[in-house]
Amino acid sequence: MWQDDVALGVCTLPLWQFVIGSSVLFGLITLAGTRKSLQDCKLEVGNWPQLFGVACVLLSAAFVVCVLGNQSQQTPVVIPSEVGRNYRVLYHVILIALLLMITATDIKNYDVLEWTCWLGMLIGVGGAIVSGEFQLVHVWVDWNQEQPQLAGAYIPIWLDAHQHLHGLAWSFAGLMTGVAIAWLTQKVSSFVLGIPTLGTGDVFIMAMIGAFLGWQPTIIAFALAPLFALLIGGSIRAVSNRPALPYGPFLATGAITVLFAWKSIWMLEVPLTLAPNPDRDSIFALRRFFGDWVTLLMTAGLSIGLFVGLLSLLRFYKSLNLKN
Repeated sequence: MWQDDVALGVCTLPLWQFVIGSSVLFGLITLAGTRKSLQDCKLEVGNWPQLFGVACVLLSAAFVVCVLGNQSQQTPVVIPSEVGRNYRVLYHVILIALLLMITATDIKNYDVLEWTCWLGMLIGVGGAIVSGEFQLVHVWVDWNQEQPQLAGAYIPIWLDAHQHLHGLAWSFAGLMTGVAIAWLTQKVSSFVLGIPTLGTGDVFIMAMIGAFLGWQPTIIAFALAPLFALLIGGSIRAVSNRPALPYGPFLATGAITVLFAWKSIWMLEVPLTLAPNPDRDSIFALRRFFGDWVTLLMTAGLSIGLFVGLLSLLRFYKSLNLKN
């Protein structure tokens, strides 16, 4: 349902005014933050602040329209108040702005400033606690217990009774998940290849993303990043002589994609049969997958095994003397 007005508690604005005002504000913040980040890295500033400021304006405007205009984050279980939903948009635009600032220095000099990530983690966790309504998905919800037309997904009772404590729980769980998956990837690749595929800055980026998104969206964002690395990174490598590309921008792209398309991602269902009317057990639903601890742990173990196998093949390939 299209939202014409945006209520912010103390005032109400037409959607178009909110779009313009928020996008310009955060565009200016991104411009200033990008300039400071480049200066802190002792890099040539040039036109990069203006470029990333404009990028933030465009992304922010599109994001506000998608979320408030087209309800692209609305799911059946997470239903914040109208004011909470509107402020959640601004909360997520802060993440977009921070990711753009980080992307600028990472592309320019493979450098991720820790202060930017620490600031993001502080805002992410603090905003989650103060609001209690900023989550994309609850810290725990089990869709496997859903019975259509009889009972909905299982949600622990304490989540509604203690919204601010829940805010701390889902944000901190996301932060720790971001750290864990990035750190584990770094250590495994370092052990198998002798060099890490992710830098320390990437671990900080994932921690910040997790603080804003929660643990389930963070895993999805991390899983999307390699796809963007192949599509975007491969295209850039094909037309340029740059020897290597930083991974941070692809992590940022994965997170921003999750923000824009959360409803479509979380409610994704894929039939596992060609039958015209498959039953519930014959349909893979992403939300049910994240409610099954056994399947999650088995998938994590299998993913690590495949990752180690692929890295081992890569190391073997590099060891071959192909010139002869």
